[in-house]
Amino acid sequence: MTKLRLACYVVGFLILSAGWFPAGLARAQAPEPGQSYVVQPGDTLWQIAQELLGDGHRYPEIIASTQAMRTEDSSYADLLNPDVVVAGTKLWVVPGSGPVLSNQGPLAGANIEFETTQPPVGEMPGGQIAFSFWNAAPNRCTYEINIIDVSSCLADPVACQQTRRIFALNNASEPALSPDGQRLAFRGWGDIPEKYDDETQDHPYYGCAAPNAPHQVGHTTLDGTDYYRVTQYYEDAHPDWSPDGDRLLYDTGRLGDGRTRLIAVNAVTEDEEDLRLEGQQPAWAPDSDRFVFRGCDLTGNRCGLWLARAIPMHHWDAGQNLIGPVLEEPAAAHPDWSPVGEEIVYQSAVGGSWDLYVINADGTGKRQLTSAPGLEGLPVWSPEGQWIAYLAQVAGEWGIWLIRADGSDRRLLFGLDDASFSPGPVPPYYNRDWIDEQISWSR
Repeated sequence: MTKLRLACYVVGFLILSAGWFPAGLARAQAPEPGQSYVVQPGDTLWQIAQELLGDGHRYPEIIASTQAMRTEDSSYADLLNPDVVVAGTKLWVVPGSGPVLSNQGPLAGANIEFETTQPPVGEMPGGQIAFSFWNAAPNRCTYEINIIDVSSCLADPVACQQTRRIFALNNASEPALSPDGQRLAFRGWGDIPEKYDDETQDHPYYGCAAPNAPHQVGHTTLDGTDYYRVTQYYEDAHPDWSPDGDRLLYDTGRLGDGRTRLIAVNAVTEDEEDLRLEGQQPAWAPDSDRFVFRGCDLTGNRCGLWLARAIPMHHWDAGQNLIGPVLEEPAAAHPDWSPVGEEIVYQSAVGGSWDLYVINADGTGKRQLTSAPGLEGLPVWSPEGQWIAYLAQVAGEWGIWLIRADGSDRRLLFGLDDASFSPGPVPPYYNRDWIDEQISWSR
């Protein structure tokens, strides 16, 4: 959070007129004595509540008290959308029963500035981020990949929209940008048949947006041309480029036995390498040799995050490329390896909701990165290894968020408005949700 400019004001109890409040939050009867806070660029309600009230979960109190104050003074922010707080507007913060605000005591009533970490412009991340979602609009009804310029989105929402690319091939998801940012690998879903279920039922998505990506993993230039097919089966998913740009890792359920296996493939020649390992969501290490994945040991036990080497095996040598566990935690998923070190970010619901965690590749130093209410997942490192992007649902709204690797400076990068992640449970999609997707960040 940037400088906190606090000015102390004392007010009496006022009658609160009708206004908007989050579901389940009791409407305040009057604005209580408290302090105003001027919103700074990059602030979120969660950060403000964490800084001023000592607990980010108390952000609904700031919404309630600010809406109450607005009934008396229209200069206070109108928080109709709690995900959007505009720099320069004022909030009304009431200490309540929580920790006392920082400027209570002898200096109450004075204008005080509290220094917090403000990243220099040169330290802000750049590159481009690719993500996908189900666009349910009647003229779309398709999986859609978007590519956004990080610097533009940090600078200005209008510039962010102006530089946003909608990938030319429709019905494609699970994007993976190449290390140089010049190509995009993805899972294609193919053309939708007119009917399904032995041609007895009309398909609800027949005739939606075209052209569609072939039903397999492939990669193209960012404009959707120069297509390379790298796999042959529609069950192949979650591609990830090796840092040297030569190979892709992916998982597949192509054998139809209910098991998901890991495969490496040459990005140009399509030569597959069977790693003889079961697992999901593989992510390369910086050395283009090791990788982390969600899986178990060879007996199907000790499930969590595991390390292996991307070396093809004969069936009699199965497991010889397995290095060992990083974390034995079945709820851990979607790992991503730092491009500059030995840290791995992942998501886990071990605490009761999906949050982000970071752990060293040797299994030490586990730390929780996020704890905000809502869903947080699909983490991916920035190219320089200082930031993490992820998908989150905050107050019912989806968005691409950023956070520093130390857990500071959390901010919304791109709001997804009415995006969905669940097409109808019909072939070829069946029962898909946000957790089946992935995000990619490259130069």
